[in-house]
Amino acid sequence: MCRRRRAGRGRRCRRARRCRQHAYRIPTIVKANDGALLAFAEGRNGGAATCADLGEIDLVLKRSTDGGKTWSALQTVIKANGDTKGNPAPIVIPGSDRIVLLSTMQCYTNPACGRIPRVSVSEDNGKTWGAPKVLTTELGFAAAPGWLATGPSHGIVLTRGAHAGRLVAGMSYTISGKNTGSLVYSDDQGSTWHRGATDTSTSDLMNPQEISVTELKDGQVYAAARNDANSDNKCLADGTHNRAFAISSDGGATFSSKFAFATDLVTPTVEGSTARMSATDTGGRYNRIVFAAPSTCDRRKELRIHSSFDEGANWTGTAGSVLVWGQDAAYSDMVQLSQSSVGVLFEAGPELHANDTIRYAAVTDDALGAPACGGGYSVIDSAPLGTAGTVYLSYDAASGKNCVAAMKSTSAGTATQTSAYLEVQGSARTTDSGSFSYFAGPVSAAAAGKCVKWGGAADGQAYDSGFEHCG
Repeated sequence: MCRRRRAGRGRRCRRARRCRQHAYRIPTIVKANDGALLAFAEGRNGGAATCADLGEIDLVLKRSTDGGKTWSALQTVIKANGDTKGNPAPIVIPGSDRIVLLSTMQCYTNPACGRIPRVSVSEDNGKTWGAPKVLTTELGFAAAPGWLATGPSHGIVLTRGAHAGRLVAGMSYTISGKNTGSLVYSDDQGSTWHRGATDTSTSDLMNPQEISVTELKDGQVYAAARNDANSDNKCLADGTHNRAFAISSDGGATFSSKFAFATDLVTPTVEGSTARMSATDTGGRYNRIVFAAPSTCDRRKELRIHSSFDEGANWTGTAGSVLVWGQDAAYSDMVQLSQSSVGVLFEAGPELHANDTIRYAAVTDDALGAPACGGGYSVIDSAPLGTAGTVYLSYDAASGKNCVAAMKSTSAGTATQTSAYLEVQGSARTTDSGSFSYFAGPVSAAAAGKCVKWGGAADGQAYDSGFEHCG
């Protein structure tokens, strides 16, 4: 929902009825500490006008206690009472029953009242909610901006570095015609809030909106944004200028630099979501961040999940992504289910009805593909590179190819000598070697009916296999 006026089968969570009656939009999702999945959305009331961003809009919730197979009856978290209540940005506080929900209010009959940021709190894993508290003054605004939007995707709690325990979420706003992408943060579990990092647009080519946040392994915050500088839903620069990112190195207080284009991610102009899927410092086999959004340039359709194995520096393309929904699709949010799976809550429908339903799907590590090698590959063997990282051997049954990648751990983010190789029996060895920040590879080759030798090195520590995995 921006300021302009205007893999496979997912389980249906809500139906929007093509905007002829009651509609649901702007999904977000979190996993409560009791294991329940909480799916938030805007419930848009009022017949034919229900697809408008401005209207009588409730903020609603459904709960699943069986991993998304079934969902509870609809719960109203914040009642419209004649106004617009939306843009949910929920945050789960670790080790407690507390969930914090940022949201935005606008007066429907008197839009001149501005867009008002608010916070609500649940102390029982989302079963009941306290009354919203207005944050306009607390966030440093003299008056409610004419445009402001929290999220709309889940926020995070930092777990690494000097700011561990801090809550961080995305927000965007416009004051006096100046568009600003920003972060907000709280150091007291959501009781009070601060406006932190801000980037006010200085170019007609960049307008960061609808910001999704992810914690990087070094404690930095990756802020992923929709670039709303385009005049419609289609693609700028063949889609390579429709996504933007910025990094905060101080827990969301400031951005290290202005938003830049995330050119690996081809999308129309639409919200996109990010989530941490796995990290080596929390028990994961490798580091993976995922990104979900529609992936074509003619309109909002074909929702895909892409992967980054180097903390957002690079992203897999279409070949290394998973198609979650092949028809029209729009907004989404993701939640980590385990170190090997994520859940995605998304708007979807048939042709020209991207907002017809809200659906849920779980996507596994195997479906997303092996590190660096991409979709279709599954890890069949791995070996430690001392304490410096891990080298992985993967296989794609459809193509009959093996693939090798060496993923760094202790010096991840710093360019050091790293290599990966694959040798098919009877053929020359293929090697990828250089000064890499996160990984070497992928190195792939067909090996049908033959044995392979594989290995790699990082920071002076190496692994070399014999000929094995024959056939």
